[in-house]
Amino acid sequence: MTPVKASSLPVFLFAALVIALMTSSSTLAADVVTLRSGATREGRVIGVSDGKIRIETSAPGGGVAVTALPLANVTSITMETPAEFTAAVDLLSKGDAKGAVSALEKINQTFAGLPAPWAERAAAMLGDAKLAAGDKAGAKAAYDKFSKTYPQATALADLGLARLDVDDGKFQDAETRLTKLLANAPKTVFPDKAQGALLTQSHYLMGRVREAAKDYPAALEQYLMASAVFPFDRNAAAEAQTRADDLRAKNPGLIAP
Repeated sequence: MTPVKASSLPVFLFAALVIALMTSSSTLAADVVTLRSGATREGRVIGVSDGKIRIETSAPGGGVAVTALPLANVTSITMETPAEFTAAVDLLSKGDAKGAVSALEKINQTFAGLPAPWAERAAAMLGDAKLAAGDKAGAKAAYDKFSKTYPQATALADLGLARLDVDDGKFQDAETRLTKLLANAPKTVFPDKAQGALLTQSHYLMGRVREAAKDYPAALEQYLMASAVFPFDRNAAAEAQTRADDLRAKNPGLIAP
């Protein structure tokens, strides 16, 4: 069987693919920062540094001023997804892992820690892009940094680390992570795109784990879950279907439990 690597696309990527290409607004009041007090600040978010969000606002009498707001005081950010992120998604989806790494490193240098969905995705995507580029050590470092930067996003971190475990042949470690990710799968009927993509990749990776253990019926079951029940991540679903077909071809009469 020809080895097929775990999908290089992160669980959150296909949700990002449906985001229209957006450019940053030229008006300063494009972004809204909501504070824990309930107050808001409007302007243009230009980056994160030293634990603070930097935002450009209109200065009295004209011109602009830069305000620094502590991240600890911020609950959410409302802003358009930067075109740079959409471009990085496109590079990774086309197989240009090195180009995606370069683009994502720039994005993370500027925005890592920003409490916005696209910024969180960009941080996790960096690990996936580095793994796709063959930089396993860099991928591990990126996943670890992602976990520290966005500690609430444990599922994304575990999926990335499970992908790295499978790629390294550490199937027991991968199984431990994937078992947790798939704990609620039997009760899930209508997942949203992000949750569905997580299930696609988790089932696909669990199929790899079962196949490595030569438990072919269980592997087939996991591959069919990824390709037919939760086909939200097209790359992972296609890889799962390919491996399912290969298992059946090499094991006539094989059926899922």
